Amino acid sequence: MTSSAPSLKPSAEFLRFAVAGATGFAVDAGLVLFLNSVFGWQPIVARLPAFAVALVVTWLINRAWTFKGARAGRSVWAEFASYGAVQVTGGATNIGVYALVVALIGDQPLQLLFALAAGAGTGMAINYLGARRFVFGRGA
Repeated sequence: MTSSAPSLKPSAEFLRFAVAGATGFAVDAGLVLFLNSVFGWQPIVARLPAFAVALVVTWLINRAWTFKGARAGRSVWAEFASYGAVQVTGGATNIGVYALVVALIGDQPLQLLFALAAGAGTGMAINYLGARRFVFGRGA
């Protein structure tokens, strides 16, 4: 007897998106920690350029690998602008959670990593669904 229940197994596309996101997280975290520890930048200030660099890195990975062949036929700049808009929406939630967690638990290196992870987790679903639907999907 076969079950008609939907599978809870993540799609290969989502797993590729998660790998791109993990790469972006590493870039983001590395730059935050570098700017904070080497240059003494405040954690929130350090997060802004780190997030921008991570956004470009994840767009390149998602464009070339995650959603390869699923482009909407726009110029590369229009695609990047759409990707940026989606990521800023998820990123606003991400950074808000990050700031809240830093305010609650502190700004030592491990605490910053925890705050980065909490922020990244909250923005991931928004970013995936937005990228899939509005940037690389057929309806984009």
